[in-house]
Formats: sequence, structure tokens, C-alpha cells
Amino acid sequence: MKKILGLLLATMVAMVTVNAEIPAGVKGKKLKMALVKEWGTGTHMIMHINGAKAEAAKYGVTLSVIDANHNLAKMAEGIENAVINKMDAILISHGKADALTKSVEKALKAGIPVIVFDNDFPIDDKVANGKLVSLDQYDLMMGLLSQMALVQALDGKGNVVYNRVANVPPTDKRHRIWEGAILPTYTGIKVVNTIDLGTNNPMPKAQTALETLLTTNNHIDAVYAVWDEYAKGFYNAIVASGKKIPLFSVDISDQDLAMMQTHPEIWKASAAVNPYTVGKVQVRLALKALAGERIPRYYSMTPVLVKSADLPKERIGMDGLAKLYPAWGNSNDFVEPWMAELEKK
Repeated sequence: MKKILGLLLATMVAMVTVNAEIPAGVKGKKLKMALVKEWGTGTHMIMHINGAKAEAAKYGVTLSVIDANHNLAKMAEGIENAVINKMDAILISHGKADALTKSVEKALKAGIPVIVFDNDFPIDDKVANGKLVSLDQYDLMMGLLSQMALVQALDGKGNVVYNRVANVPPTDKRHRIWEGAILPTYTGIKVVNTIDLGTNNPMPKAQTALETLLTTNNHIDAVYAVWDEYAKGFYNAIVASGKKIPLFSVDISDQDLAMMQTHPEIWKASAAVNPYTVGKVQVRLALKALAGERIPRYYSMTPVLVKSADLPKERIGMDGLAKLYPAWGNSNDFVEPWMAELEKK
């Protein structure tokens, strides 16, 4: 019996050793990746960059960050420069498909894996060749979680100021839930004003826009923000007005949490995925592609609904949310045994 157990143990150890072998595609190589972002400002974007940087450093990958500052031509140029400079993988954040598809195709035809966050490209499977991933924060679910929180708080009836950021893939997905599911189902919800001020520094613009509405409309029962950069502006406007209008949103940051704790009667809930984790997962997917392993064409992260009622009295940051919500924290998505060996090198 002892011999049998010993043999089984030896076999298991051998299997683990085999699984931990670093694939030839990444073994002993000085890997270089480029992270090309439509914009890199705002707490959400900064955390995304920091997550990608941390994961790249963990595995000895050199990561170059290109912030296009809302310039799609510069973004396309950044992707093509990454091809010219023979980057091993390209990570993309946001952008517009019509402006970037040709550049992405060039990268894929050069054999470079492309891991995209919050966008998708109409690229033929033969061109993608198993090296293209569209990663998102499960925006459909984040829209549903946050919008249903609003519906429940209003008992299905009320006047709502709604935030719409058109022609941005993640916010478009969140809007589809609102337009296609929430409004047709809960007909007592009335949109009294829609605020869409684009993606360039929206927080102060959102504050000014809502401040104007609050001085002219006394019948607003709730405010919905499709993105937390807007939510912060809306929050400031509501606080300044002295009113207690409930606010619901998507995305979260340390600053958002502090606001929610200061005025839990205003900022009620926000559906979110840790952007720091998104950056880490992008790097892991790129490593798997370089290792010759299968990667998914589409992948959605797991969101949570962060409620002000759940937050403790003492200040809490995003790192502390894992204690409240098991789905938060450091995701193990796409962590492979051989990555631990790569980390040691």
C-alpha cells in the first residue's frame, strides 16, 4: 500500500513538474509589449495602466505605454509603430473600430497577438488566427446590476437624469440594457434629461450640467451615470445643491468609495470590475498567446455591485473590497502553472 501511495505521489509530482515547464514560445526570451490607450487619464484608466505594468514586471516583460490622448490617428500610429518595432504582443484599451481595424490587422498578419480591452474589431477568423481577444468588464451585466439597483430604489417609478456616452463600446453595451430592457419593462421610469459630454475630462462638465438642471427642475428622483467619471461630477453637483438625490453608476475607484462613504444617502451603488485586474489579465492572455496556448476570442470579467450600505464606517480602498465581495480582488483568470516558473527567472 505504501509503495502504491509512493508511486501515486511521484506521478503527481512529475505531472506538476511537466505542467510547470515554461513553453518554448516564452522561455528565455526578453519579451516586449505595447499598451496603446485611447486615453490614460482618470482614476479608472490609471489603475488599468498600473495593473498591466505590475503584471508585466512580474514576468520580466518590458511594457511601453502609449497614451493617444483621445487622438485616434495617434492610436493607430501607436499600434503600427509597435508592429514596426517588433513588439511581441500589443494590448489595446478602447478606441474606435473604424479607425483602428486596419492597424490591428497589420499586427495580426505579422503574427503579433492583440489583446483588446473594451472594444472589438470586425476581423476575419483567418486573419485573427487565434491571436485576438476582446476583453470586457461584462458591461451588459454591469449595466443590469446598476440599473436594477435604481429601479428597486424607486419602486419602478420616478424621474431620472440619465447619462449616455455614445459610440464608446462599453458604454454602448450598458445603454443597450437601459434602452432595450429597463425602460420597456419598468414603464414608470421616465428620463427627464440625458447628459452626454463625451470622454474628454467629463467630470467638471458633468457637474456643471447637473447643477444647471437642479436649479431648473425640482422633480428629479434619481441620477444614473454610465461611467464613474460622470458620477463624480454628478455627486459634487448633488452635494452642492443640498439635496439627497440617489445616484447609481458603473465603475469604481478609491475616490468614488470615499465619496460613497461620506454621503451614502446620495451615492448608493456602482457596478464594477477592478481595472487593475483587467490590466493584469491582458498581460496573462498575451503570454498565453505567445506560449502557443489557446486564448478565447471573447472574455468577460466578473462584476460586483458595490453598495454604500455595505461599506464600513472606516475608510476603505479598492483593495479592501475583496473582504466584502468574494468576486472582487485579484483574479486568477488565465494564471498557468508555468507562469510561476517564469516569475522566478
